[in-house]
Amino acid sequence: MLKVYAVCVNGVGSSLLLKMTVEKAFKELGIEADVKHVDAGQFKGCRPDVCITTPALAKTIGERAGMILITTTNFLDVKVLKDKISKALEQNE
Repeated sequence: MLKVYAVCVNGVGSSLLLKMTVEKAFKELGIEADVKHVDAGQFKGCRPDVCITTPALAKTIGERAGMILITTTNFLDVKVLKDKISKALEQNE
C-alpha cells in the first residue's frame, strides 16, 4: 500500500479537498493508498511514497529520494489527478 500525503500551506481545507480527490483517483486506478493531509510544517518529518501539492509548495518541499512528487493546481479534478498519478508511477517503476 502506498503512503500518500496531500500537502497545503495550512493543512486544513484545501489539503482535505485534495485528499478526498486523491483517494478517489487511487480507487479508480485500483491502487491501494493510505492518503493523509498535512500542512507544510508537519510534512517536514514525513516520509511518504507520494506527495501531492501545488507547484509553488513543491519548490519549498523539494525532491526527496524515494518520493514521487506530483503537483496540481486543481484540487477537485479526479481525471487530471488520475492521469498525473499514472504517469508519475509509470516513470518510477
